[in-house]
Amino acid sequence: MIKKYLFGIKVITMPAEEQDLSFHRKLNQEIEFWLKESIITPEQKDKILARYKVLREADEKAGPGKLITVISVMGSILVGVGIILFIASNWSEIPRWGKLSIIFASMLLSYGLGFYLRNEKENYPKIGSSLILLGSLIFGSGIFLIAQIYHITVHYPNGPLMWGLGVLPLAYLLRLKTLLSLAIIDLLIWLGMEASFRIPVNVFYVGPLIFVSLFFMAGIALWGTGLMHRGFESLKKISGPYILYGAFITFTAGYIFTFDVFRGSFGTGDFLGFYLGMLSLFLISIILYIFSRDKEKGWLPEALSLFILMALMISLALSYRPTERMPYGFHPETINIMTLTSNIIYITGIVGIIVLGYIRRYNTYINIGLLFFVLDVFARYFDFFWRLLPRSIFFIAGGVILLLGGVFLEKKRRKVLASFRIEEAD
Repeated sequence: MIKKYLFGIKVITMPAEEQDLSFHRKLNQEIEFWLKESIITPEQKDKILARYKVLREADEKAGPGKLITVISVMGSILVGVGIILFIASNWSEIPRWGKLSIIFASMLLSYGLGFYLRNEKENYPKIGSSLILLGSLIFGSGIFLIAQIYHITVHYPNGPLMWGLGVLPLAYLLRLKTLLSLAIIDLLIWLGMEASFRIPVNVFYVGPLIFVSLFFMAGIALWGTGLMHRGFESLKKISGPYILYGAFITFTAGYIFTFDVFRGSFGTGDFLGFYLGMLSLFLISIILYIFSRDKEKGWLPEALSLFILMALMISLALSYRPTERMPYGFHPETINIMTLTSNIIYITGIVGIIVLGYIRRYNTYINIGLLFFVLDVFARYFDFFWRLLPRSIFFIAGGVILLLGGVFLEKKRRKVLASFRIEEAD
């Protein structure tokens, strides 16, 4: 087990056995290319593989580690939900001290046992990590339950904010992506709740598009933060959640903009603080990434594209808003041009992220690109052909196209992933 000390606390990064097994899996992939390129002979291949035969057998008998992680996380979530439901169903019968005891005892027990199994016992790191996640779930639930026990009148968005900010330092200290994912989700929930409180009730132009724009910026900010983490070796291990959530949210919001939605406001001045905050986070992250030593291939076009998108969204969010005389905000011809431009930008982004996935051997980018490519083709098919074809031919043609497209994309995806010489990034 590899141990590091941070502020006097022992932090476990990865068991040596897992590192060896990971190396062995990479070796099996790489050695085939060495053989094809005549770097080694078949006899040398056999000797190399024989040296790691024991590790391969251990890996096969041990089973997939990711499956253990998924099962453990699911178990932690179920236990956490069970504790919450137990308290809720017996709320009136449990005294105040009993409620507090259940909350703090279960949280401390989960954290304590999780740290013991992961750091001290060192035999069950995945189970220990899941118990730490359970403790964080109970911690968040305790925030809301304690407020209810004492009938504390609070600003509701402060709950997920305190939860996310409380879990975030622990995620960095332990380098746990599950905790980081929980913190990101909490902060995104806070963003939506807090934004809804900032909208004046009597403003007629407010529509769902201002929230789409807001989360578009949040996705770009998360994506940029993930890039910054990948630029530093000490933070690279936990960069995955930032990039995954950031890219997914960005493309989801961008997908909405490909429809005819440019008939309302993109934003409101009441969100100016959010806009500036996300812009500052993004710019700081990109600047740090520029000065990092571990920049990846294609980093400049990626960072520049994200910067342009962020600037464009903030400009639109603070642009002309609808009035009683011009309820649609923009002229109809302008709306058509904006819709067309959004579709062009969107498909360019899809192609770009797939190309980056090829360049970096990063299949997360490829999977996201293919997912939103399929969604975009599906949406445009309904947009253009629904009115042009008889209904029966429409569905038959659509079904055939989707089946053939699914076969093509799956074949292409498998070919791409099989061509990777190194194991994908988490």
